[in-house]
Amino acid sequence: MNPPEPTPIPIHDIVGPVWFWPYPLWMTICGALAFLLVFAGCIYLAKILFRPRSRILTNRERAIVALNALRDRMTGTDPYSFGVEVSNDVRSYIQAEHDLSATRQTSIEFLQSIADHALFTDNEKAGLAVLLERTDLLKYARAEAGESEMLDLLETALRFVRGEVASSLGKTGTGSK
Repeated sequence: MNPPEPTPIPIHDIVGPVWFWPYPLWMTICGALAFLLVFAGCIYLAKILFRPRSRILTNRERAIVALNALRDRMTGTDPYSFGVEVSNDVRSYIQAEHDLSATRQTSIEFLQSIADHALFTDNEKAGLAVLLERTDLLKYARAEAGESEMLDLLETALRFVRGEVASSLGKTGTGSK
């Protein structure tokens, strides 16, 4: 006698792939986007917080930088615009540093307003008078000035801004042709 044949196990249809991630796809995508957004925000904040801080320039340093930049652009500059820029830089420095209305007054008005002022020594007042007179000649009389005269005017302005009181401050003049 033969043993009875085992009955075959019924074969079920093949099932598709089984999703092994425990979260729904939409939740995974939203979580990844939120993570990227937080990561980008952290990088942005790190750049802001850890960037090197630039030192705030004083009024004197700002004027010196402006006058030195003018020296770099001096070649080929006409005397009129050069005189305007030197005058503006010096007057802006005086106004910012000493809170005087140097940019809103004529040279004569400004020099009269500081005549009895204790902020400037007599030597500084004389040097400032010569400096403003020379820039006014370039601005209003359209006096001609060579590169050496413009460089001398610039050096005079730099000495004034630096506070270097020198007897030579009022000695040189702008030659007019």
